[in-house]
Amino acid sequence: MNICYIILAHENPQQVSRLVNRLNEPWTTFYIHIDKNVLMDPFEAPFLNNKKVTFLKSNYRESGIWGDIGIVKATLNAMRKCLRENKPDIFILLSGQDYPLKNNQFIYDHFYNNKDVNYIDKYPMPMKMWENGGLKRINRYKINKSKKRGHITFLPSIFDRDFYSLETVGKINFLRKTGKIKHLLKVLKKRKFPSYLKPFGGSVYFALPVETVENIIEFVDTHPDYLTYHHYTLSADEIFFHSIIGYLNAKENLKIEPSLTYVNWRKKNGPPPLTFELEDYEELKTASNNFLFARKFNINLDKKILDKCDNDLLK
Repeated sequence: MNICYIILAHENPQQVSRLVNRLNEPWTTFYIHIDKNVLMDPFEAPFLNNKKVTFLKSNYRESGIWGDIGIVKATLNAMRKCLRENKPDIFILLSGQDYPLKNNQFIYDHFYNNKDVNYIDKYPMPMKMWENGGLKRINRYKINKSKKRGHITFLPSIFDRDFYSLETVGKINFLRKTGKIKHLLKVLKKRKFPSYLKPFGGSVYFALPVETVENIIEFVDTHPDYLTYHHYTLSADEIFFHSIIGYLNAKENLKIEPSLTYVNWRKKNGPPPLTFELEDYEELKTASNNFLFARKFNINLDKKILDKCDNDLLK
């Protein structure tokens, strides 16, 4: 059985290298996407002669602005390239700030014994854990005011009651002043989630059998409007794949279980999710009873937590 790790990264080349080396086995391949806005050379340097590690280049690279469609496109690009070149049994999506909670043999055995299971959080929208159930994400046009994290605005269409407000006037004036006038044409059309599937949402990170990935690619190719629609969705990566799998599940009754990546959304300091430090080791140890991976870590903030995981969890 072969595992393809798709890794999306934008910083800390040393940490990405450590993650790949930790997961590297005869049965693994790695397809790594580095944010288009970041210099790629430092990430590639440790793997120049490693044929198991492929970096997406040129037109395969996408901009990773927070909450934007780039993460979805990057994931699709990696899926397509890996299918053409390797066609593994399992695709696992990680970020460059993830780390395993179980050793490689345990991970292999788990997927070997559960080859047909789709590990992805999938909740019907509206979702209780998201503001407004997440409906604003799919019923309003998300416009980037800049490339800064969270610097966005939601624009209703002329068919929505809240279009007719002073707030909307302010938003339109801002877009006009900042040269984003083209987005205003969108307000002439009511934004609706595509009628041929139902919206589902959940955590970004998943592990999927190759058959599911092939079906996802086929769906995207036969419904190009679906990808276009999500250009104006906030955090489309938390909805895009989940809704397709919901569609596939209705047709094929897939085996679906929760994501195997542990994330703590409790805000400690700074924007969530929690960045784990050495003091959080016991939490990670407990999480390892149910999860194979965790995020997020920052090698510049606390390297010792990764060392602790290596020495105590990943023997």
